[in-house]
Amino acid sequence: MAFPPSFLEELRSRLPLSGIVAKRVRMVRAGREFKGCCPFHNEKTPSFYVNDDKQFYHCFGCGSHGDIIGFTMRFDHLSFPEAVEILAAQAGLQVPQDTPQEREQYNLEKRLYQVLERATAWFEEQLFSPQGREALNYLRGRGLTEESIKRFHLGFAPNDSQSMIKKLSGEGFSLDELKAVGLIKKSEDRPDHFSFFRNRVIFPVGDRRGRTVAFGGRVMDDGGPKYLNSPDHVLFHKGKLLYGLSRARAAISQGQPIIVVEGYMDVIALVEEGFHGAAAPLGTALTEDQINILWKLLPPPDTRDPSKDYSPILCFDGDNAGIKASARAVERILPMLTAAQTVRVAYLPEGEDPDSLIKRSGKSSMQSILDQAKPMIDVIWDLTLANRRLTTPEERGAFISSIKHRISRIKDESLRSLYNDEIQKRISAAFSWQKTSTKTGKFNRSNKRELFTTGTPDGLSRKQPLNPQKLRERVLLAIMINHPSLFGEFGEDLAQIGFFTPTLEALRQQLVNLLSDDSHEPLDAEELYRQLSGGADTKIQATGLSETLSEATYVHAGFARPDKPVEQARQGWKSIWNKHLQELLQADMQAAKRQYAENASEENLTRLLALRSQIETLNRESAVGDGTDSTLLLSI
Repeated sequence: MAFPPSFLEELRSRLPLSGIVAKRVRMVRAGREFKGCCPFHNEKTPSFYVNDDKQFYHCFGCGSHGDIIGFTMRFDHLSFPEAVEILAAQAGLQVPQDTPQEREQYNLEKRLYQVLERATAWFEEQLFSPQGREALNYLRGRGLTEESIKRFHLGFAPNDSQSMIKKLSGEGFSLDELKAVGLIKKSEDRPDHFSFFRNRVIFPVGDRRGRTVAFGGRVMDDGGPKYLNSPDHVLFHKGKLLYGLSRARAAISQGQPIIVVEGYMDVIALVEEGFHGAAAPLGTALTEDQINILWKLLPPPDTRDPSKDYSPILCFDGDNAGIKASARAVERILPMLTAAQTVRVAYLPEGEDPDSLIKRSGKSSMQSILDQAKPMIDVIWDLTLANRRLTTPEERGAFISSIKHRISRIKDESLRSLYNDEIQKRISAAFSWQKTSTKTGKFNRSNKRELFTTGTPDGLSRKQPLNPQKLRERVLLAIMINHPSLFGEFGEDLAQIGFFTPTLEALRQQLVNLLSDDSHEPLDAEELYRQLSGGADTKIQATGLSETLSEATYVHAGFARPDKPVEQARQGWKSIWNKHLQELLQADMQAAKRQYAENASEENLTRLLALRSQIETLNRESAVGDGTDSTLLLSI
């Protein structure tokens, strides 16, 4: 039986060879390959190697060599059709019949791949020609070296609409072939054709095997759409492919996570820093097809290391558009969740994307963001909480109804049940702090009563963030009010900082005055609260106390609660304070950069390097200690 070549290629690309071999042979990683003792001859020293990138195995002892089909045939003693049928079942593919039409289609596609490969080379040639000088300078200005430019086969499309057509036509490619892959378009008012990409930096887009199937073109100024992608054609469907997919596929076999970002430059920046699993949608929102493609790259569930998290990480830009894109992706993923198919979400600081963060703060900062990626259960909780008041039974009821509706969209019954159980625990824990009626109205630590619930709990979620500065002020005050023993360690910091929010600044001053007064014994939390509330003789101070000690503060900054260990509160304070210092140092850094640009003296350079060293030290020290609730540290 003959099989269509396109089907066999699809089969090879869907199943990593190492996964098939590892079920039969004990393999260990050896760089980018796997090695083990050859199953086809007796040996004690491993000489059998598997390379997923090149899709072949090779034994240096007996010379055995082949692909996934050949291995299955030889190991399981199967015929070619039998091996193909078994592998197709594992890959979820239906075995087709070879027909003249299918073979003709295969030959057509082969020819189109050749067109795209030649176009890629031509765009590269133009980038390093005199007319590509501006584009080359643009890429260098974005921090790319010539080595990285060549590694990603970046190119340039000249403004001349005919030069590529003439060149490729002269090499034997027809206008129909160029048009079939979206390289040219026909003029509406004239019989001639013109190049689809003009005066743009070119990013070749590869399929799962790394073969160019499309291009993305970026302008170098503000004129026209920032990015222009190839139109869909027989080899390319933008909703079913991601930029960097073939490299991400190889990264999985090296134990690296998949990181889904927004743009071409983000992928390149991450890969250059060693995050080879980076991939990006092609100018569209993340689709169900793209999500499924990412999950199919993962090892089969029964072969995964249970101590590792294999779920892809969504890491979109830290602006409103990026936050909304993350939320849309999560909503799209919800019905598709299973125990083996999920994602995590990492949130970047406001205004940052992976490219800018790496350039500003280095690889360690990006790694820290990825390490803090949230599982879906946390993301769903935060999404539902965003911009909600939780001060009345009706508001809490609306929150509960909304989050349960989200959970109901999970189609996997067993997982949906587990999510419901977890959400119910969180609801019980969160709302057990709501205000209860007492005759005295005094603070009672034993009944875990929320002190005030009349403040406005502006949305504390990272998705719809409260003013970060105001949120930071509220949490710092809550920590000190509930754990006044920390004043001896952090009181000087609290006394020196000035709060932006008037209500909270009034409370800060009142709190510092009470805790720094050494005419009496140190105040415990209960007495401090009594004096703060009793001494709040102005409405502005009472409002500040109400906002600070609301459930809206505690629901995310759990380490600030009065019943949390003081060590958790201490670590929470340190993390928030480091964030504050980082912002001050960043402002000094920007000023130092401007001074050095104006006067490149050794003194200005020394100051610049000293500030950078201080920032790097703070970045290393800003990790939250064990047991600290760090949900909002990126926001506050």
